[in-house]
Amino acid sequence: MQKYAVSTILIATLGTEPQVVTATIDLLYRKREPISQVKVVHTVAPPDTPIARSLAILQKTLQEDYPPEQLQLSYHPTVDDKGNSLPDVETEAASRAVFGLIYRLVRQEKLNGNPVHISIAGGRKTMALFGMAVAQLLFDKDDRLWHLYSGGDFLTSKRMHPQPEDDVHLVPIPVALWSSISPALLDITRVEDPFEAYDRQRTETVREEMRRAEEFINRHLSLSERTVVDLLVSEMLSDREIAQRLQKSHRTVERQLRSAYLKAKDYFQLGGVNRTHLIALLRVYYAFQTKGNLSENHPSLPRGE
Repeated sequence: MQKYAVSTILIATLGTEPQVVTATIDLLYRKREPISQVKVVHTVAPPDTPIARSLAILQKTLQEDYPPEQLQLSYHPTVDDKGNSLPDVETEAASRAVFGLIYRLVRQEKLNGNPVHISIAGGRKTMALFGMAVAQLLFDKDDRLWHLYSGGDFLTSKRMHPQPEDDVHLVPIPVALWSSISPALLDITRVEDPFEAYDRQRTETVREEMRRAEEFINRHLSLSERTVVDLLVSEMLSDREIAQRLQKSHRTVERQLRSAYLKAKDYFQLGGVNRTHLIALLRVYYAFQTKGNLSENHPSLPRGE
């Protein structure tokens, strides 16, 4: 892979308030984040509309207030797969296009080895949701997702840069890094399609749930405990029905299940486990438990390597 000089990238979604982008840049500089590139994602609107005016103001301000040697700027309009401009994100096709655009921008920077910040303060709510989804798919520990909080009259004043007295600050949004859940997700940056990346993540998550459930059942439960747990989870039988099926006393079944709950609490590191919790933890294993390959009965699970 070709090596690049490391740059810190800000990807910002733009709506009708251009100052949310400049405020984010200023506040990141105050946090001593060395932002050297800004990529603005925006819908395409006809001239003299709120979005078009917002983009024009932002372009003018960024060009005038930030030296090009300090900050490189690029603008990324939303278009569909045929190159047609998207004035809004209100259809499935438009949603897929915007998701793909944000995914490709972040993916390229991660391939280049650059830290990425995403600001989801501007634009449609769907753009913010896609920004969060991309962060989960591609971020690592050095990347950050931000929302901008502003109180008082900062937005209504139309000031492009927050003053010390303004009640404006960046709110970090926690991101569950899927790359940390399973090592198999680390090569997800090689996947060009965000929907394929999502499907891979979902598949790996199911496999990990199954692996843990299988290990718990086979290594931590006694044979008698496995027998009652099997009937509990796979057939949803009550304690009394399990006792009748196995010709055991009701008290014996209760004791064995209570032991399984305690073991599950320790194994899965939970505050407590009851009947409902145990079923939720193990049902994926029993749902796909077959004699053959699991993928034969569940298309979302690829065949084993």
